[in-house]
Parts: sequence; structure tokens; C-alpha cells
Amino acid sequence: MRPSPLVLTALLVPALALSGDAAAAAAVPGAGHGHGHGPERLSGPSPFAGCEPGAIDGKMAAGAIEPALAADPADPRRLAAVWPQDHNRGAVIALTRDGGRSWRRSVVPGLTRCSGGRFDHVDDPTVTFTGDGALVVTGGVFMDDYSESAALSVRSGDGGRTWAAPVVVAQESDFDQGGGVYGSGAVADPRDPDVLYLAGARFPAEARTRNEGWVARSADGGRTWSKPRVSVASAEGSMVTGHRPVVLDDGTLLDFHTHVRFGGGPGLSDYSVQVVRSTDGGATWSEPRRVGDMETTVVIRDPESGEDVSHTTSILSDVAVDRRTGRLYAAWQDARFGGGASDGVALVSSADGGRTWSEPVKVNRTPETVPVPNRQTFTVSLAVGHRGTVAVSYSDFRHNDAAAPLRTDRWLATCRPARTVPCTDASATWRETRLTGESFDMREAPRIPDEASPRGYFLGERMGLVAAGRTFAVAWAVPDAPGRAAAFVRTVR
Repeated sequence: MRPSPLVLTALLVPALALSGDAAAAAAVPGAGHGHGHGPERLSGPSPFAGCEPGAIDGKMAAGAIEPALAADPADPRRLAAVWPQDHNRGAVIALTRDGGRSWRRSVVPGLTRCSGGRFDHVDDPTVTFTGDGALVVTGGVFMDDYSESAALSVRSGDGGRTWAAPVVVAQESDFDQGGGVYGSGAVADPRDPDVLYLAGARFPAEARTRNEGWVARSADGGRTWSKPRVSVASAEGSMVTGHRPVVLDDGTLLDFHTHVRFGGGPGLSDYSVQVVRSTDGGATWSEPRRVGDMETTVVIRDPESGEDVSHTTSILSDVAVDRRTGRLYAAWQDARFGGGASDGVALVSSADGGRTWSEPVKVNRTPETVPVPNRQTFTVSLAVGHRGTVAVSYSDFRHNDAAAPLRTDRWLATCRPARTVPCTDASATWRETRLTGESFDMREAPRIPDEASPRGYFLGERMGLVAAGRTFAVAWAVPDAPGRAAAFVRTVR
């Protein structure tokens, strides 16, 4: 769908400031071992306390969840984080100019009715820096009754002080024709950083037995977007989801996604990571190529109670590229390393632009001496930074015991490749940093009802990880109070 002229109007609206945001975020005691700052709190008091509750607030998490991160390529000390807050009533952005020592928060305006727009909720917001240092926030939005959904993009050229009116990238308003439109984060073409791409999926209204992925292009730093083009269409009885676009140095555009072939139930379905490629800016696309089988257990469960934890994270992958060498990496949850009993983290790489891929290797450092249910690893993020260092963040239950709390931690594993030994080689050396100063209790996380998806104890489908110069910035959510989440960030060298 083409953006409407009304939405494309270059009207500037002020950001909605939060009280007390100029002060540095409070540091959390017990930072854990490793080098860097933090962890520090990103989120603050609710900016939407005065907004009327929505009809389906109870199916979404309270507080701040799934924070996403971006770093300015021209100034790695300039970072941005964005997350949905308070039952997804709106998106909050935090900005720093000093590498994460202090942050300033504000509401991204115009996305939802609680932030001056017309949609009820926002989903999976992400943030990107353009070539001229502007900010572009993208995300899905939808109505309480699911009668309308869209992927929106909103731009700020002055560091988040003012924002242009949101642009509709893709939209679905006929529920009989579609059950939802969802978008990814925008990525820049390294040859021209003002050229951005946004990928997403469109789902049918009823039985989700087939659907399509799409990609849209902006040639002006996110001010306007082309009509989305179909990048991949699934066959009957299957689905594509979790789209992650990547642009190689020669301009080749890749759309990584999860392919699901339904087989009568979670344990009977087949999951794989696939990629399609375009050499003409998304106008035409190749046939899908398999990156690797996703041998996930599908559902992460509380080791004692059996409750679902972070449901849906298990079928998502993350991708990154080493700009020095062009080597591609992809990571996802996978149970092949534990005999199918518990998910670890699988990593693969490609040295030929995604045409062929290495065999998966396990990169999480979860000890094999802990009980199998406590080895479950989930919510995987991936980045490649200085000198080709590969970083993977994830959560696990390794410190859990039979006591009341479900002890959960966030970790970062890093590998600096040798000249002839990539990080996907079995002999590669990995270092692990505990990001959480102390374990948090997953049983205090927001609890999503069983009929919703995601469901169970839930802190987000994705967590933030970005390379920033010689450091990595990592963001994640933890329970702030029973049933409510807060977002935190840490930098690691």
C-alpha cells in the first residue's frame, strides 16, 4: 500500500518528554564480571499513566519489554534504545551521547492513541541511524480489535527533539484479507546510508497456513517509502516470519527469515532459517536458500512449574555481517547440542554472500553440569564488531535451584576470529560475560494469558545488541515488580 498524502505531510511535532529524564539512569548494584559500564536502567516511570486502558491490555506485558538498540556509525558514543511500554500503549526512546553513561528518554509521538496517533498498540519498535545522523523508528501498530494493522516509520533529524509525522510503509485494513502486517528494523545500504530497507510479513486472517514476506525501500533516509514488494511467499501449509534484512557491501539485499512447515503441532512442525536475495534493490528476488535447520524445542518452560517462558522466541533468528571481510553470521535457538532436550545457541557463517553455510556450532557457555531443564537458553541476539569480533547474547536458568525464584540471567559470549579460524570453527575461543549483576526471578515477569501469543512469563521476543566502536551495547528486560518489566543496558569491551 502506498503511503497516504496526509501521513507524508512534513509536519513536525514535539517529542513528549518524560519527567526527570535528563539525569543519568540509575546504576544497578553488582555489575558482574567483565569490562564496561553498567548495567544501568533505561526505562522510567510510565509516560502513559493518564491514557485510557485498552480492551486487550491484559494480553500484553506491563512495563518496558524487548528493548532494541542502534549505534551511530559516525559516532559510536551516540546510542539509541527503543521499547514498547505499558501494555504496548506506545514506544519510548532513550538517547545517549556519552557511550551510555547518561540517557535521556522521550515518547516517540504519533504511533498510538496514547502518543497522539490513532492505533491502539505498538509492536516490536526498532531504531536506526541514517547517514546524516537522523533517527528512524519503525514498528508495527494495530487496533484493539485487530481490524487494522500497519508498519509505520517515523523520523527525527534533530536527535529526538522533534519528529516528522509517521509514514505508513505497509497496511492491512480488510480483516477478511489479512490478519496482520508486521515490520522489522530498517537497515542502511553501506554504499548510500540514506537508502534504507524494511522487511516484514503479512499474515492471513484465519488459519495461518500460508503467507508472504515483503520488503520496502526508502531513498531519502526514511522520509518516504516505496510500495512493499513480495520477497518470499510460503506454500500452502507453511509460513514465513521473523524477517531480518541485510545489505552487503556490493548492494545485494538479503531477507533472512524463518520458514515453518506445519505438521499437526509444535513438535511435528519443521523449522528452518532461509534467505532470499535481490540484486536490484528489492524489485526481484531469488528462490529461498536454506541457511540451516532450526532444531528447537519450540517452547521454553519453567523447570519446576512447566509454565511457558518467552514463548515465540524459539523460532526467531538474528543475523549480522563482518564489514571487514563480508562474512555473514546467523544465530538461533537449537536443541541439537543437548540431544533435543534443551535449546542452546547455534551459530553458522557464510563466506560467499549467503550462498553456502557452515555447519552449526554451539556458542552459549551454559555448563553441561547443571540439570537439563536449567540449561534452556533463549532470546538470542547477534552482532559483529571491531576486528570482526562476534557477540551473541542470550538468557538461561543455570543458577536456578529448587527455591521459589526462577533464577534467570542474561549473558554475552564473544569470539575474536583468528586470521584462518572463523568463529564458526569448532576450535574457536569464546569468552562469556555475565550481564546481570544478580539473577532475576522470571516468575515475577509479566504473565501473558494462555490464549495469547506470546504467552507465559514474557519479557520480549528480542533483546538489543549492537556493536559501538570497540564495545558492544547490550539491552534486556527484567522484572521490575511482580508482573511488570523494566529495560536495562550495559556496555562491554
